[in-house]
Amino acid sequence: MKDKEKFQLNSDVQKKIDNEYYYPYKNTPKKVKVKPKPKPVPKPAPKPPVRAAAPEPKAAEVFADSREFEEFDPEEEAKRKRRRKKLHKLMAGIIVFCLLLTLFDVAFFFYRGQIWFNEPRKRDYPVRGAVVDQDLGEINWEIMSRQTISFAYIRATRGKTGVDKQFEDNRVGIIHTDLLSGFYHEFVFGSDGEKQAENFIKQCGDMSGRLRPMVKVEKYGIYNFFMKNADDTAEELQKFLDRVEEEYGRRCIIMCDSACYKKYIRDDFSKYTLWTVNHFSKPDEDLDWALWEFNPRVRTEGYSNSKKYFSLTVYRREKDIENFKKNLLMD
Repeated sequence: MKDKEKFQLNSDVQKKIDNEYYYPYKNTPKKVKVKPKPKPVPKPAPKPPVRAAAPEPKAAEVFADSREFEEFDPEEEAKRKRRRKKLHKLMAGIIVFCLLLTLFDVAFFFYRGQIWFNEPRKRDYPVRGAVVDQDLGEINWEIMSRQTISFAYIRATRGKTGVDKQFEDNRVGIIHTDLLSGFYHEFVFGSDGEKQAENFIKQCGDMSGRLRPMVKVEKYGIYNFFMKNADDTAEELQKFLDRVEEEYGRRCIIMCDSACYKKYIRDDFSKYTLWTVNHFSKPDEDLDWALWEFNPRVRTEGYSNSKKYFSLTVYRREKDIENFKKNLLMD
């Protein structure tokens, strides 16, 4: 046994023996399989973060919320609502007050005649005149002549017997001013036209240097609702016009409102100079009118009954005072 342990082959010999006889495969290099590189797998898109569900309120928190709800004061909330209502009412009241104040101002100035809805511009109608009667009381014609007027028509008579109380004073007083003046008669429906003309002529007398006479045909009293028969009225009015023309040698001017013009004047009196009354609109331009009463509520200084009003009129044709004199002034 010891001999066997001592016996050892030479390493070169052992190697040769191994190579030639016993172990040829030991020195054969092993084939190494190369694994193919794996293809890159695309990374999946990142998923949106999932929000965590809100944690359920703990019993203590629920208890706190319910306790807070229990602390709500309905009386305090009612007070807040009442305060809001009061504020809204106050604002609405201020707005209504402002509107009423504005309307009051408009009505006040309208009532005083300081504003009017259809007042024509003075540059378009520079020749203006007043129509006055006894309601104004005593007139200081010196002061009246300083107003923006060029002429004045003074009421003389009404119907068969009526005479204006201030006529005599007015006809004398206006002579001492630069105002042109004329006289007019208020026509009464159902009354004899010739007798009305005689009353007018008797009071006016000589009209040299005055404006042509004028007759006023307007609704009044019961005739605002039941207008007089057109044929009867036209007949009596024609009698008045014929008698005055016979006396003074010039045709009268006819003043009338829209209703009387359509019913009495339009068909039978087209040859007469028309003085139209339109307080809330401008007269039709196709209508052949020479004078236009546009404002019945004028107040100025210069007469005793200061709370009373007179009417204001403009002249249309040619719009200058010389043409006005040529057409309307008596010889």
